[in-house]
Amino acid sequence: MKKWLQWVAALVILAVLFWVFRDELDFLQDGFRRLRTADSFAVGLVIIASLGAIVAMAEVMRVLIRAGGVPVPLKEAIAITLASNAWSTTLPAGPAFSAILTFHVQRGWGASVALAGWFFVLSSAVSTMWLVLIGLGGVVFLNAQMQVLSLLLTLLAVVALCGLVFWISNHPRTIERWLSRQKFLRGGKRDALIKQVRNLSEVHLNRWQFAQVAGYSLANRLLDMASLWACVWAITGDIPALHAGEDQTTLAGVALAYLTAKLAGSAQVTPAGLGTVEAAIIATLVATGLTAIDATGAAVIYRLISFALITVIGWVVYFWHYARNGLTYAALNRKEHADASRTAA
Repeated sequence: MKKWLQWVAALVILAVLFWVFRDELDFLQDGFRRLRTADSFAVGLVIIASLGAIVAMAEVMRVLIRAGGVPVPLKEAIAITLASNAWSTTLPAGPAFSAILTFHVQRGWGASVALAGWFFVLSSAVSTMWLVLIGLGGVVFLNAQMQVLSLLLTLLAVVALCGLVFWISNHPRTIERWLSRQKFLRGGKRDALIKQVRNLSEVHLNRWQFAQVAGYSLANRLLDMASLWACVWAITGDIPALHAGEDQTTLAGVALAYLTAKLAGSAQVTPAGLGTVEAAIIATLVATGLTAIDATGAAVIYRLISFALITVIGWVVYFWHYARNGLTYAALNRKEHADASRTAA
């Protein structure tokens, strides 16, 4: 029922947007027309940056899984990154299945349950940290208008989480002794927690590897933002920099548009942020200097490449590399239910 509600919500939002802009739809048509005159070199940069962001995210996975003693070829990490991204961004239930698919693929590589779970926690925390820093960069260095206190508190929380996970992964024996002394944990629950903590002894993430994870995660964010920056360049013919001219935006405007688009997409109001992400990009770029026509053209290119093209590639990889080898939605769902039943028993 939930997934149908999300599709209905998507249609409702599109209908509302159509109604709000019913007297100004000419700018949408003009925005699409601008695609024919887009700078081909800049469009090429959009494609390269979008693919580069996927490779950077795959490298984050490789470093974290390798810290648990499981070597992973780059092509395998890229394959699961593309396939899981396709599921996550396309269907209402996609994010949940994306996590399940990634988990089972990592288990197939030889990763333990604790190692796979540790990957999800640390990679998400570091990625969120960089997203918050992009917002802070807009505030501190580029005079963008945002809630500084909220961003700082979020940044501190994420940095603390990263530090905590890093410390726990390197001090499993200390955590095990602490759990053993806790009276509120009894029997099977305490034994299960201690077992998971012991599994962390397999993980050896040193400072250099942590720096690599942080670097690749930052590259993922910056390359993704660079693709939107190149979209603006492709449409306007002007490179967004620190200072804007007439009908131009700045690097601050692109950073804010990127941040608001990610926030709109993370709300999961509609599948793949359909309608909400585009509206966020257009509104922010217009507010920071672009015309509605140019902002629409830039948003369309960004979504066609960073979402549509990458998603299509991801679906091809999924069906060719995973579905035909038994990692289908139905098969993994049955496995999850069976594992849950055994755990409950």
